[in-house]
Formats: sequence, structure tokens, C-alpha cells
Amino acid sequence: MTTVLVDNGKSPDEPYNARLGFWLPPDSPYGNFQLKLMNLCQRLDEANLRLIDSRRYWELARAYDMLPVNALERHVYANEQAIYLIRRAADEMIALIWCLSEWEMKGTYPEQIEIDCIGAVLKQPNDRQLKPFRDHVQVLKALNEISNAFKHSFVQSDITLIGRDEPCIHALSLDYNKLAADAKFYSVSLALLVKEFNAFYQAGMDWLRAFSERHR
Repeated sequence: MTTVLVDNGKSPDEPYNARLGFWLPPDSPYGNFQLKLMNLCQRLDEANLRLIDSRRYWELARAYDMLPVNALERHVYANEQAIYLIRRAADEMIALIWCLSEWEMKGTYPEQIEIDCIGAVLKQPNDRQLKPFRDHVQVLKALNEISNAFKHSFVQSDITLIGRDEPCIHALSLDYNKLAADAKFYSVSLALLVKEFNAFYQAGMDWLRAFSERHR
């Protein structure tokens, strides 16, 4: 079974090629947007390497009645690292698109990038979300909740589950680590999450390419 990877236009170990990029403002107050585009692609290379690790250690853990030393732990940590990298890439794309959208509408760069991450998008009313975000709210919400559980939930480290048929992400969220809060359990197919992120990433890249064509 092949590993489902983020489709950033290249294999993880392939050198970055200029054909993957296109013009974006190189001298904004927030930095070189063309460089940000390249860094986004390279961040997703790292995410893909972790996804490959996740499957490799999952297969090791599933192949024996007694788990090979650290196979489960390395599978779980590869998942956690992949989710962090993918979520961070989503935040970068959101900030990039929102900032350019503001520049396009107003003719100047905003003094503050107000919509700079998944959480900020999810707080917006649906009719105010930019289309590349609005059409992919479900995967953004899943990434936000799972990554927050990995980052903040004290009960998350008690999970010792592994997917039966495929690599899965398991997360246990406890809001603000309050016992009075209802713990929420997530069990998500890693391949499905990546496929849904790919749709968001493609929509974002389509928006950026169209912006480039309008203004280059």
C-alpha cells in the first residue's frame, strides 16, 4: 500500500525547482512572498517525510505479535510531527492569501495580518471567509482540533492506540485541561486527512496563481 503524501508538486528528496513557483510580491513589509512560497513547499517536503515514517513504523508495529522496540512510539511521533508541519503550512497559506487579498482590495498592505491562522478563519462568520478557506472548513477544523490536542492536552500522552487497517491519528482533547470539560476523542484516517488537506492546498495555490497572473 502506498503512502498518501501532500501533493506539493515534487517528491520529498527532489531539489526545489523554479517551475514550482511563480511571481508574488518580493518586497512586502512582511517579507519576500516568493520566498514564503518556496518555504511552504519545502515545509511540506518535511511533512511528507514524516508521513513516510508514519507508515513505515505502522507496518513494523502491525507485522509482529510483540511490538518491535519503539515502533509504536515512532509511528505516533511521526504522526504528531506531520500534523504540526501540515497545520503550520495551512497557517502560512492562510496568512499569505489574506494579506494579498487585503492589498488587492485596498491598494496597501494591512498594518496587521488579522487572519493569520486556522483558528482566526474558524472564528469568522462563514460569509466573511475567503473562498479557499470557506470551501475547506472541515479539514481546517480537524487540523486545528487535532494539533491543539497534541500541543495542549495533558491527557493526550495516555493514548496507546494504533490503526488496525491503516495509519490513523488518535487524539484526546481536554479543553484547558479542565476535568469539568468533556474530553473529545478523535480517530482519523491519516490518508483521508492528507487528501482533504491536498484539496485545500490546491485551492490556495490556484488563488495565488490567479493573483500572480493579475498583478505580475
